[in-house]
This record gives sequence, structure tokens and C-alpha cells, in this order.
Amino acid sequence: MSHKTRIAGITVGQSPRTDMTCDLVPRLADTLELVEYGALDDLTLEQVERMLPPEPGEEVLVSRMRDGSQATFSGDKVVPLVQAKIEQAQEEGCRAIIVLCTGSFPKLEHEVPLVFPQPLLHQCARALAGGRRVAVMVPEPEQAEQALQWWAASGVDVDVVAASPYQGIDGVSRAARSLRGHDDAFLCLDCMGFTVAMRDAARRESGLDVLLPRTLVASVVSELLG
Repeated sequence: MSHKTRIAGITVGQSPRTDMTCDLVPRLADTLELVEYGALDDLTLEQVERMLPPEPGEEVLVSRMRDGSQATFSGDKVVPLVQAKIEQAQEEGCRAIIVLCTGSFPKLEHEVPLVFPQPLLHQCARALAGGRRVAVMVPEPEQAEQALQWWAASGVDVDVVAASPYQGIDGVSRAARSLRGHDDAFLCLDCMGFTVAMRDAARRESGLDVLLPRTLVASVVSELLG
């Protein structure tokens, strides 16, 4: 019988996110147990593409399916599926919930602490930047304009490049290398899909310090509940 405190990790893609938990779980306090849920767990990739396509003006999200393939879909349309997983996690006794996505979400109903990576990442970056421009890496080029707007709303001037964490480390290295010589304070990897190995490669190739959302979130939740 486990006496650990259960916390939920809700991915906007499918669970289990073995590509993410390998970095996240070691950073959690050893009193915490992560239970995974996926907004797309009950759908196939074909169903996601048919039912959740991003319409013009809608937020574009990128996540991972159970088999490792990449899914691109509407952030607006996935919200009810995320809400359903929040309710399930609470019913199953989770004491806090992490939404494993750096996208922007509307107000969701919850009874336990609900942690969104985006405001944590933005406010931490803003505090560390001291008014300087920050480099940001997003998965897809079509997310660049969206990132500029979101970061500006948080009071941060950004230099955006794109490389998908779901297409391997080489693209991340290339995008990071393109930041060499830019006058950026540091680099934020703006997706929960980016790994510790990708962070290390990005640091090496860009010459910049790097903020990684998955380890940042794990540290904050451990401070709160650990």
C-alpha cells in the first residue's frame, strides 16, 4: 500500500508520456506519486485529425500519441477533454494536478491545486531576464506568432525559433545553433515535450543558459506538496 501523495499529470496528448516522465519523476519529491492521464487517450490519430483540427484563429497545440507519433490539433477543441480528465483525477484521489502543456488554457473547474506550466515559465523567465530579450523555442513554425503574442502579454520580448521535440534532438540542436550571436538573456524551451537531453544540447549549441518547463514544474509542485 503506497502512502505517497498522488498527483495527476494530464497530457493534452495520450498517456503514458514515457518520454516526459523519465525527466519529471526524478525531480519530484520522493513523497509524491505521479498518476498519468491523457486528453486524447480514447481517440485514434485519425479521429484527432478529423475532430480537433485547428481552425483559423484557434490555438495550435502539438503533442505526442502513445505510439510516439506527433499530433497537431486545436487547443480550443481539446479543453473539454482536459476538463474531463481533471474531474477523473480528482475522483481518483489526486491532491494536485499538473497540465503537461505550455499552451494557454481558459479557466477550468478544479477542487485541488491546478498547475499550468505557461504562467510559471513566463513569470520565472520575466523575473530572470531583468528586461532583456529572451530566446524561445516552440515545436512548429506556425506557433511562432502565437508565442510572440503570449510572451508579450507576459511582459517579455522574445526571439522565436522552431524545432519539434517529437522529431528528434538534431532539429533542436540546429535551431539552438541559429541563436548563437543573438543578444538573448537565455533560452526557454516552450513545450513540455522538450527533454533534459535536449536542454543540454540546446545549451551547448546556443551558448545560452536554458529553462526547461518540465523540470521547473516538478520543482514547484515538490515545493508545494513534497
